[in-house]
Amino acid sequence: MIDQYKHQQLQIGLVSPQQIKAWANKNLPNGEVVGEVTRPSTFHYKTDKPEKDGLFCERIFGPIKSRICACGNSRASVAENEDERFCQKCGVEFVDSRIRRYQMGYIKLACPVTHVWYLKGLPSYIANLLDKPLKKLEGLVYGDFSFARPSAKKPTFLRLRGLFEDEISSCNHSISPFFSTPGFATFRNREIATGAGAIREQLADLDLRIIIENSLVEWKELEDEGYSGDEWEDRKRRIRKVFLIRRMQLAKHFIQTNVEPEWMVLCLLPVLPPELRPIVYRSGDKVVTSDINELYKRVIRRNNNLAYLLKRSELAPADLVMCQEKLVQEAVDTLLDSGSRGQPTRDGHNKVYKSLSDVIEGKEGRFRETLLGKRVDYSGRSVIVVGPSLSLHQCGLPLEIAIKLFQLFVIRDLITKRATSNVRIAKRKIWEKEPIVWEILQEVMRGHPVLLNRAPTLHRLGIQAFQPTLVEGRTICLHPLVCKGFNADFDGDQMAVHLPLSLEAQAEARLLMFSHMNLLSPAIGDPICVPTQDMLIGLYVLTIGNRRGICANRYNSCGNYPNQKVSYNNNNYKYTKDKEPHFSSSYDALGAYRQKRISLDSPLWLRWKLDQRVIGSREVPIEVQYESLGTYHEIYAHYLIVGNRKKEIRSIYIRSTLGHISFYREIEEAIQGFSQAYSYTI
Repeated sequence: MIDQYKHQQLQIGLVSPQQIKAWANKNLPNGEVVGEVTRPSTFHYKTDKPEKDGLFCERIFGPIKSRICACGNSRASVAENEDERFCQKCGVEFVDSRIRRYQMGYIKLACPVTHVWYLKGLPSYIANLLDKPLKKLEGLVYGDFSFARPSAKKPTFLRLRGLFEDEISSCNHSISPFFSTPGFATFRNREIATGAGAIREQLADLDLRIIIENSLVEWKELEDEGYSGDEWEDRKRRIRKVFLIRRMQLAKHFIQTNVEPEWMVLCLLPVLPPELRPIVYRSGDKVVTSDINELYKRVIRRNNNLAYLLKRSELAPADLVMCQEKLVQEAVDTLLDSGSRGQPTRDGHNKVYKSLSDVIEGKEGRFRETLLGKRVDYSGRSVIVVGPSLSLHQCGLPLEIAIKLFQLFVIRDLITKRATSNVRIAKRKIWEKEPIVWEILQEVMRGHPVLLNRAPTLHRLGIQAFQPTLVEGRTICLHPLVCKGFNADFDGDQMAVHLPLSLEAQAEARLLMFSHMNLLSPAIGDPICVPTQDMLIGLYVLTIGNRRGICANRYNSCGNYPNQKVSYNNNNYKYTKDKEPHFSSSYDALGAYRQKRISLDSPLWLRWKLDQRVIGSREVPIEVQYESLGTYHEIYAHYLIVGNRKKEIRSIYIRSTLGHISFYREIEEAIQGFSQAYSYTI
């Protein structure tokens, strides 16, 4: 359906019997009204054509072949005259066969039947409105007992008044044996009520506004009583207050939606369109049918038997009629929810029937499988791994996924740049993976963001935009800082990638959904892009270094642990064995690391800038060394000062590791880049 704001939506609710008839009924030119399914048959065993008034009847649900009736006559176009729309012989309408996907039918039930969703659901809406125990309502529905109808001034044989509990007189299987069969039908219609018809009468007599007023008054009385000190009584009072609130909400909802409570008891049972419950013929004379067809057959057979008994009520025993009504109720319950009465219904091969509830609910149901979680075009899915060289706003797409997502854009650019003449040749170039394809793919991806989504999408940060880059392999590369927003980690999690097509979607992705635009949690405002898991371990390994200070070199000059072996070349042995190396800049230290002269956590001395002092005012040097020219070296725990004879500081060396230096350089470059970007904005 489409609401007033032109939004397509699907709504499940109660409808009136008149609406069910309006969905199914069709008026033929001869005045006949079709729409009611009266026979449990499907296809004729000889002609393989749908049976008339059966579950696949072409008069009710439309033709199997477009604009071809059951007689074989065809009509090329839609007739303007009403009489020409239908075949004069078979009554089939000349329309498209797709009508069999939405044209409904109905079964006219011989007795009212309660809807199992509203009777046995949690909470039970019928029990809530009637304010009666669910077990007693179930006993009434399934014919376990009956109650007396309210009698006015007219004389009746059975003087019973009232309804439930104090006002009920239950007649558990004690009424029908005392009456002959002809008299019992008259007695039952006049004096007692049983089955779903009794529930329907009670629901029809309800005044929803009075229910709201009375429930509100009772709730206020319970609220004014307060706590009594008795734990059991206080608990009963709390449960009653919650029940009254639910009852008022339910009655208010019925009023707002213009739904009558008696619609929860069915008089007409809708029949699904045949294309939604198909019968498929396979090779070897094998027939595969939907379980719903078998359940519909059971309902129709039992309903026809009950209708036959009611027509001949003078001859049919009363117990047989009541038993048949119970069978109809159970058949409809099985159709709607096969497990509503405990054990699910099984077929001859001990296989459980799939009811309408089973088709709708669950992960493999109609909603979650084909409506909510269905595959969409221009999307892909793969496992995520760490992309250590990526920026925060970038993601790495495998070549296989990227060429599928951007295929149309690549074809367009191939034709525009006259690399190909038509679409067929362009697809061949893509299939053959020619070098020009990857060049154009790089150009197309450069200005086109993609959306990454990880299910379940519990908040806004569950789907974010990224700038794609091509990577080798078959996994999606992701920056580790964005994992917290997705609640993802790199232990096999999968993510879906979507491609925004319109310019509006691309603009929204760039302005609102880019990962570097979502650094704070929208719920509490705390930073969401913080190091976790792998990143914390990497930072720890990078900066662990040698924290024991310079004094440890007296026993272990290499800065290694006693059991750790030194695996450096003999030519570079002087850097680690004799003394800790000195470097004038961080670039020299990185060069030595690339040449395998030092390791990532080997201690070293790095020359520091004089304007960046690291000297503590009260720190005492561990050792002071003087040279013949008057220069001296003040050695501290983590730095070294070189001065001249005039007590002037010529240079400062700090004791660090290559891991600390690399981490410091990354932070320094990030701060400088932020400062430059901030100065540009000003």
